[in-house]
Amino acid sequence: MFPQAQTKTVAILVRATEGSPPFADELFCRRLSLASYRYGLKIIVLAVPNDPHVSPLKQGYAYIRGQWDMVPLPVVDLLMDRCLQSLPRKFRQQLQQLVPSDGRHPRRYWSASLPGKWKVHRILSGDDRLRALLAPTTMLQSNTLWQRWLEEWPKGIFFKPVSGTHGKDTFRLYRGDHHSSWIIEGRNTRNERIHRTFDRPQDVSVWLDLQKAEKKMIVQPYLELSHHGRPFDIRALVQKNGHGRWSLTGCMVREGPTGSLTSNLHGGGKAHPALPYLSERYGSIHTNALLEKIRHAAALIPTLLESHFGRLAELGLDFGADVQGRLWLLEVNSRPGRSSFAEAGDRRVHALTYTRPLAYARYLLQQHVLTDVIRPLKMPNTSSTAGLKPIPIHGG
Repeated sequence: MFPQAQTKTVAILVRATEGSPPFADELFCRRLSLASYRYGLKIIVLAVPNDPHVSPLKQGYAYIRGQWDMVPLPVVDLLMDRCLQSLPRKFRQQLQQLVPSDGRHPRRYWSASLPGKWKVHRILSGDDRLRALLAPTTMLQSNTLWQRWLEEWPKGIFFKPVSGTHGKDTFRLYRGDHHSSWIIEGRNTRNERIHRTFDRPQDVSVWLDLQKAEKKMIVQPYLELSHHGRPFDIRALVQKNGHGRWSLTGCMVREGPTGSLTSNLHGGGKAHPALPYLSERYGSIHTNALLEKIRHAAALIPTLLESHFGRLAELGLDFGADVQGRLWLLEVNSRPGRSSFAEAGDRRVHALTYTRPLAYARYLLQQHVLTDVIRPLKMPNTSSTAGLKPIPIHGG
């Protein structure tokens, strides 16, 4: 137990919402609040407004005796940003008044954030050890030759926003029966299913231009990543532990509903232990090979991204395996969710997903290694696998 004088305050930044409590990610905030005392930490939640012209930040929220109470704003030692959107400029200015600065620690963030999917893809594709895991990818432009892509990838091409989450605004474009039409199916901003049919290619181009005007998007081949007609992917969660070293916390399969394009739980998906699910699909020998490839990639990716984007604390690595059993790296997320580990029922791994952020926060505050969050880190001289402690895959 830490003396009261050594207790530090961590502020979790989450999006403001309607309801009680008036902020998103309540379970994450509550779990960290309940376990924080073991690490000599106090948790305060700061709700980030959606309105950039909101009134000054006046209070936070603390979990006290089983409920969220409004509390005065304390001095904050570390900021944990869980917002999926950029912080409003006025809100950032208010944060500077909460976080003391002595010149050595101008920004006390728990982790940097990754940029959009396109920039991350370009960094990963530059590494020979990871390139084979990546699907061909390009930015959607007005001159994108989508018809040529369809000729090369007859199963279809897949579009997703550079900064999107939860499978929203993703869609597949493919040819209809007898190649007499073009069909688009996917999910909109509200995560509702969409289905459009076009008889002329110029109408497809106009529709794609409308999507591009609203948000930046990338284009990839549509990969057949399904089991019994239901799409699935494999989420690997890597986190830094209390010694500041990367560890593979666990892997889980997320399976979407029949006919769905994505496997996100927000779109109605379910979670399963990785080993039995994949073994049923591919057999034990090939499943073990897939999981070993995931472990290998999980040992390479964190330090590679840190060398370009600054110090990170955790990453959600999403993999897919196609009908031939080939492994694909689909996405990397610096603000991963944890619901798949809860739903699959592994209490030990699920608990680690919450306690490791606290252990790493305490490590940062004790070691005073806070400023490198905004600077790229040098790649280690030794193998990056040295910093990745193997954790048994759930179900194994």
